[in-house]
Amino acid sequence: MSASALHFAAGASATHPHMAHPRTVATVAGAGVGGNTVARLVQENCPHLLPSVGVVLEYLDAQAGTWQFSLDDGQTWRAIRTDLINRPGHMGLALDHGARLRVVPLGTSREGARMVFHAVQRSHGPGNGSYRPYAPDEREDASLSVTLVLGLGAINGVPPAVKVPRPRNKRALAQGARAAALALA
Repeated sequence: MSASALHFAAGASATHPHMAHPRTVATVAGAGVGGNTVARLVQENCPHLLPSVGVVLEYLDAQAGTWQFSLDDGQTWRAIRTDLINRPGHMGLALDHGARLRVVPLGTSREGARMVFHAVQRSHGPGNGSYRPYAPDEREDASLSVTLVLGLGAINGVPPAVKVPRPRNKRALAQGARAAALALA
């Protein structure tokens, strides 16, 4: 990682992500299930960065679980080849700001995961979701490497709270109705 890289949360420099072929496995999920958009992850965790159109993922913590991305708002998920982007060299996964990212945990009690990316100011266009080389030495200040250590809930999103009515027995309901009737009389 370059000396100009930005680091957030705990952790030393990441080994650079990278090398070769895009081979992904698609899985179908329910509409909008899980994950946060790249835009939300960047805005919430790096508010000082200039607004970006997308990112190039340089490193993902493979020990946290299986990383996946979706280009269709969670309809279809593809596994991210961490073996390609975590190698020495300069290969990353290009994702536009609307792409969703999530981690399917390995079943361990791991609470956080490290990711390294740099923001890009132009859309990846048809290259959105592709593995591509990048040149870290030629980046602008807005595109420095950023290292984040995030909780899995921050990456995957937290499901909305569901209000579940408290179960009551018939006797308690009858007593409540009687008390209410006596109060009115």
